[in-house]
Amino acid sequence: MDVKYKINRLESTNSIRPLVDKHWEGLRTAKAKGELVGWASGPSFIFPYAMGMKCHFMAGYASYCGGIGAADELLKAAESIGELADTCSYHRLHTGMVEAILKNIPINEQAKLPMPDLMVCGRYCTEQAHYSEAFYRKLGIRILPLELPFIFREEDRPRIRKFVLRQVKEVVIPTLEDVCGKPFDYARLSEILSVLKQTAIIRNKCWEFLATKPATWTLWDYAVSMAPVIYMMGDPKGIPYYENLLKELQERHKNGIPAMAPAGEKYRIYWDGWIPWAFLGKFMRKFTPSGAVCLTGRYPWEMFAHPESIDPENPIESAVDWLYGNHGIATHLAPKGAIGKIGELIEEYSIDGMVMFSSKSCRMWNLSNLDVIDALEKKYGIPGVVIEADMIDPEMVSDSQINTRLDALFENIDGRRK
Repeated sequence: MDVKYKINRLESTNSIRPLVDKHWEGLRTAKAKGELVGWASGPSFIFPYAMGMKCHFMAGYASYCGGIGAADELLKAAESIGELADTCSYHRLHTGMVEAILKNIPINEQAKLPMPDLMVCGRYCTEQAHYSEAFYRKLGIRILPLELPFIFREEDRPRIRKFVLRQVKEVVIPTLEDVCGKPFDYARLSEILSVLKQTAIIRNKCWEFLATKPATWTLWDYAVSMAPVIYMMGDPKGIPYYENLLKELQERHKNGIPAMAPAGEKYRIYWDGWIPWAFLGKFMRKFTPSGAVCLTGRYPWEMFAHPESIDPENPIESAVDWLYGNHGIATHLAPKGAIGKIGELIEEYSIDGMVMFSSKSCRMWNLSNLDVIDALEKKYGIPGVVIEADMIDPEMVSDSQINTRLDALFENIDGRRK
């Protein structure tokens, strides 16, 4: 008799939506209150936050639009002015939103943002340069560039870290001082980092319950819970959110309540690449009937700050070490670094199989997917598949492809177990 699997949903995650809504409401109403607004691509928004600007995070906006069901209409507005379908869907969301505002095209009111006084372009992919250039040409928005190179060889880390630190000191801080008309607020940056460190410490304790057998929660639960360590950074409300989450996970573990009913997962899956924000429910429904649970991946682990890299007493250096410290994403996005990092996660989380989520509109995450699978399969004896889709654009998501490749993965795992 086939086992009917289902996910035991967490109660704590229900409280994240009001926190997220409040953040975006504060941004939408900022101009009416006389506040300065910044838009940021890449992990650069911490600097406008320190100056008291209301700031948005490019990827955070995408996840929000996906969550409120506004992505489709924004993408259609972008298409109406000739944006190519294979351009970054995050970029197209913003282009569509701006076009809708300028031409009074009806869209979800929650998706409308005030035009920024400054756009901080933290560039670690070419699309982010195109994104900022497009808005400079269209709207004359002032651009603050911040180059964020990848580290392909460990011996290059000190040199690249020094380069980025110099940019922050010589370009980022003076530009923010000019836009805001006041000295840079180092004390506020320290406060933000202090809150972020506390939040990340508790979050790391929550991660431990993804490694348990059976797992106590899922990668999808964590995706929903990212906001306090992404765009709500520095907001003290993120600390009690994670405290409540940790308490629920501890109680679940104590009482033997797994993430997947009736008795835990059949397959423990590694997920590589962006979170499919507009399709979280769809992907959960693809994995769950087979007893598969996604538990770990590079994006949620490496994109956001680790507490050991944060020193509030040295705020500028800590902000740079977010990317260029020992846990920084600048290393683990490179194929060579990816193999080492994914291998660590496979061992720590007892992974049975890998899914490489290849975003058709984001080349950055698609480097050498098949080569990475091949190297890890040879070392650990676990199979992997590539699923081609997108984080936001429904035109790039094929149900039949997802079904076929996941079926093949699960059959492969079963065959190796036998």
